[in-house]
Amino acid sequence: MSRPIRVLHIIGGGEIGGAEIHILDLAKHFLAQEVDLYLCCLFGAPLLQRAQQQGIKAVAVPMKSKIDLASYWKVIRLIRQIAPDIVHTHGVRANLIGRIAAKLAGVNCVVTTVHSVLENDYPNPLSRWFNFWSEKLTASLTEKYILVAEFLKKKLMAQGIPASKLAVIHNGVDDKKFYRLCQNSAAGTGLRQELEIADEVTLVGMVGRFHPVKGHKYLIEAARDIIKIHQNVRFLFVGDGFYRDVIEESIREEGLDSFFIFAGFREDIANVYSALDILALPSLSEGLSLTLMESMLCGCPPVVTAVGGNPEIICNGKNGLVVPPGDSLALAAALVRLMDNPTEAKKMGEAARRTVEERFTAQRMAERTLVLYRQLLGR
Repeated sequence: MSRPIRVLHIIGGGEIGGAEIHILDLAKHFLAQEVDLYLCCLFGAPLLQRAQQQGIKAVAVPMKSKIDLASYWKVIRLIRQIAPDIVHTHGVRANLIGRIAAKLAGVNCVVTTVHSVLENDYPNPLSRWFNFWSEKLTASLTEKYILVAEFLKKKLMAQGIPASKLAVIHNGVDDKKFYRLCQNSAAGTGLRQELEIADEVTLVGMVGRFHPVKGHKYLIEAARDIIKIHQNVRFLFVGDGFYRDVIEESIREEGLDSFFIFAGFREDIANVYSALDILALPSLSEGLSLTLMESMLCGCPPVVTAVGGNPEIICNGKNGLVVPPGDSLALAAALVRLMDNPTEAKKMGEAARRTVEERFTAQRMAERTLVLYRQLLGR
């Protein structure tokens, strides 16, 4: 029997978002006899601690900036020490240092997972320009790109990346974990009691970091119209980020304080989904949203925008509702439709759960990633 494939994943790790959870789920679903997984974080927290708690062999090489040359040398030494078969990078910072360091350390196989659209992640023009060129100038050092959604394939091909270098492996969620947790009805009830939300109140939730691209402001605008029809509704924001203060001020200016609840970052995310009646995802851009798939697995009917990989998951009117991005009136109408038709909402929630169970599990994602690793190494 051949030895396991040794893979070093490199990522920023300065937050716990979709890319970070992606790696944690891969590690959980790879068998030890198949993949020997290591992790290098370019920030000291919080992913490093989460990974170590999960039993992953993880270290941090903190970078002061993308041109911190001392960190490049430390990553090169780490790669030589681990001697991986594959260096697998996630995010522009990790892509830049990981690709260069891997080649200088003598690793021939570099894989990059693309989780989102670069230009939408960097609203600052200078940052966007720098990151675009850092990606373009080091693209030739990557043997294979893994794309978490089909729509990303067209974008990379438009940037000159040949189709032969691209492989679509959809994101997946830990279905066993979430299905088990979401079956505990007391969990959702307990969260409502903690937040002082009565059972008869319709709870619409957004889960994600506070960033303009996530579209929080459109849910605020939609809420302004919804409460003219439905007073018995509350809107829950779960997450943190630099844009939170702006959103809180906007809610105060609209006089909607009593209708919105800020729960901050929550570890018990399955309890959140269990407490929600509807998930709202009014993003201006998405990759393949783990938040969306996790909530669907918990049977929560979603209202999403027609961006990124959302249309690859949601069939409008079957397992959720799809609205145009940046259209608060359409968002309000879709939310009211589900609020007015609880039977339809329940059917959509049930269809949403089946969609994830059949197509978007972490086990399926890990199996397809392992097949790709083997192909790249000729095994």
